[in-house]
Amino acid sequence: MIYNEKPKNFSPEIEVVACLMEFNGKFVLLHRQDNKIHGDKWGQPAGKVDLSDADIFDAMTRELREETGIEIKKEDLSFYKTFFVSHPDRNFLYHYFVLHLKRKPKIILSDKEHKDFSWKTPLEALEMPLIQDEDHCIKHYYGLK
Repeated sequence: MIYNEKPKNFSPEIEVVACLMEFNGKFVLLHRQDNKIHGDKWGQPAGKVDLSDADIFDAMTRELREETGIEIKKEDLSFYKTFFVSHPDRNFLYHYFVLHLKRKPKIILSDKEHKDFSWKTPLEALEMPLIQDEDHCIKHYYGLK
């Protein structure tokens, strides 16, 4: 379950960052490898915040580099919102960023993590098999029902 506001007695075990990379009315979705958690689903570039990350902005720039090959500065990111996620196995913070791109970048996937990528409009994305709760984040950001 995903929440916009912190639920009572919510105790996160980890922090996760995700980024909506926008260009020309579309954003990139990555297709997860079958053997990964949320295998064969589509989602934003995302990952866990590591102890080596100075902050969530560092974590997001690292994840973008690792998952898409895109090098950006922390200042290029816009923080959108922290969502609160409660799954049966753990609770976590889901820090959501937006990156407005001036040109369409060349995406270089990490073969260990993803098997494909696609640029989609919000409505096109909502028709895809997304990772759990990804639809909530997309709808929230774009003001969709």
